[in-house]
Amino acid sequence: MASAANAEMVEDQSAAPVTERTQIFQNCKSAFDQIRQYGTPPDPVTYALWYAYVTRTPAKVRLEMDKLLATGGKLDSYELNEIYNAHLGRSDADDTNEAIGRQFEDSMQNVSKLLETGITQNAHFRTTLDDLQTTPTSDAPEDDFKSLLSTLIAESQRMSVVSTRLTDGLRESQARVKKLNEELEQVRKQSLLDPLTSVANRRAFENRLEWQIKDSEDSRNGFCLVIADLDEFKRVNDNLGHQAGDAVLKAFATVLFEHTKGSDLVARYGGDEFAIILPNIDTTAAYNLMVSAKHKFEEMRVTAAFSNAADTPATASFGIAPYKSRRSPDDMVAAADTALSRAKLLGRNRVCAEGLS
Repeated sequence: MASAANAEMVEDQSAAPVTERTQIFQNCKSAFDQIRQYGTPPDPVTYALWYAYVTRTPAKVRLEMDKLLATGGKLDSYELNEIYNAHLGRSDADDTNEAIGRQFEDSMQNVSKLLETGITQNAHFRTTLDDLQTTPTSDAPEDDFKSLLSTLIAESQRMSVVSTRLTDGLRESQARVKKLNEELEQVRKQSLLDPLTSVANRRAFENRLEWQIKDSEDSRNGFCLVIADLDEFKRVNDNLGHQAGDAVLKAFATVLFEHTKGSDLVARYGGDEFAIILPNIDTTAAYNLMVSAKHKFEEMRVTAAFSNAADTPATASFGIAPYKSRRSPDDMVAAADTALSRAKLLGRNRVCAEGLS
């Protein structure tokens, strides 16, 4: 009977829902399993990425990791740090924003104290005036007048001091708030730039793409989205080192930036991928522009002074998608990615556009 009861209990436990605590432990184990399977460094950054991968939070981490895994080979620290910084890492801009926020709070508290002091002193002055008004007169009017005048002068001087302090304090706070606003605007701009290449970052790109789609829906003006990446960039990092890889990324960003103008946007989408938004342009014009950028980049790399560079030529492939009605941001990126994949399949170092053969 006891055995049957125990079996029944085990059966009931196995059927019970997984508790939150149990699920967390299972996720931790899965994350460590991924670290062992792919031979990635067992450090906090890698663990955070694999934990996000198995929990699908945020979902973009899994998409980025799957994309890297599809290329084969092991994931190195450079690539993992890129994904971590883009989706999980806390940026310097976040810390600066918090610091500025605290300074704003301090400034507002100082202003509040100044105003509270002014209000208190003003109430005291009014009470003094009321008291003087109701003070009974004595048999010596001249003495009453002198006493009243002396009190008024003393209270007025006190109010003048308080008013001066209040004015100076408010001016100082106003100047401080103005400076903080300027710093905040500078941090906001920096938070939308990629620190390595100095073009827009992924956050800026995603914000702009959403706006661009809404604008196109309202104005009926078309635009094209380009997704470009370096061909076999991993070989550049592996054979020449990450400093050489960084130099290649900067050079590519420079070429893209030089081939855009006005309201165009060049952004580093992640790793060696870049996104370009080209407003008010048709597919053929966008294609010709990117072909020019491709050739320019290829020429620039031929003269670059890296040892063994000839063994690892740095070229780029481009995929172009024109905006179509009701396309979401994800639809646009997927369409450009599809065109980019076609360029890769056709031999790399080329431009492919949706709708053009």
